[in-house]
Amino acid sequence: MAALSKSIPHNCYEIGHTWHPSCRVSFLQITGGALEESLKIYAPLYLIAAILRKRKLDYYLHKLLPEILQSASFLTANGALYMAFFCILRKILGKFYSWTPGFGAALPASYVAILIERKSRRGLLTIYMANLVSDTCNKRISTRLWFFFLLREVSGNAFGY
Repeated sequence: MAALSKSIPHNCYEIGHTWHPSCRVSFLQITGGALEESLKIYAPLYLIAAILRKRKLDYYLHKLLPEILQSASFLTANGALYMAFFCILRKILGKFYSWTPGFGAALPASYVAILIERKSRRGLLTIYMANLVSDTCNKRISTRLWFFFLLREVSGNAFGY
């Protein structure tokens, strides 16, 4: 438990945005890249869904582009705000702790990003993210148990007696 309170003596340039020392420039670069990738994901997705649902011309002219932009903004905000909160937390706290690069930055970034997404999709996103979290926890636990049993086999027992 004491390890969780220990600080990591590095700045955000050394850990997070290693390609550029400026937090602002890195944030803008990540925002641009995230926007580009999210448009590559959501534009074909919404277009194919509209074609399969046989939407009328009015939908394509007035509703398709705003829906694509709103979902792309959600994904862009999630990526860009993660980096922003990553740097902001380090500047506020003065250094990194074990929880700040991951959980500390991801929680507020994801919360703000979900508020950008359409209300009709928020429930599905919550279920999807809960599935990802449970899968990640399961993999981490199984990896640690595997490592624990491997050490036990190598040393003869797990507790060193």
